[in-house]
Amino acid sequence: EQILLVHMRKVPLATDVKAEVIARGTPGFSGADLANLVNEAALFAARKTKRLVDMEDFEMAKDKIMMGAERKSMVMSEEEKRNTAYHESGHTVVAKLLPKSDPVHKVTIIPRGRALGVTMQLPEADRYSFDRD
Repeated sequence: EQILLVHMRKVPLATDVKAEVIARGTPGFSGADLANLVNEAALFAARKTKRLVDMEDFEMAKDKIMMGAERKSMVMSEEEKRNTAYHESGHTVVAKLLPKSDPVHKVTIIPRGRALGVTMQLPEADRYSFDRD
């Protein structure tokens, strides 16, 4: 969170921006990754001609970095959308049923990167090792 705050000093922030919430949603990010996150959020705000960077901009930047850029030009048929929704909901159900699984943060069928859909899980706390269970 402290490293994120250093990078956030460089951009004008809206009052809804909570560094603690953003930091919790960016596990494993390096200092450079956090700098990139702030820059991407500022770009999203600038594209909308906003003076301040808000939480929505940070959420969009985080999604772009973690899941890949949206492929808005890709047209999916209704059947492909339905199949992708079933597939992603399967990931969600399995994540919920596994005993030590991280909670599901976001599920989307918007094509991103090379994927047709994404199920994102985020840890509730920093973790440096895993057990086999």
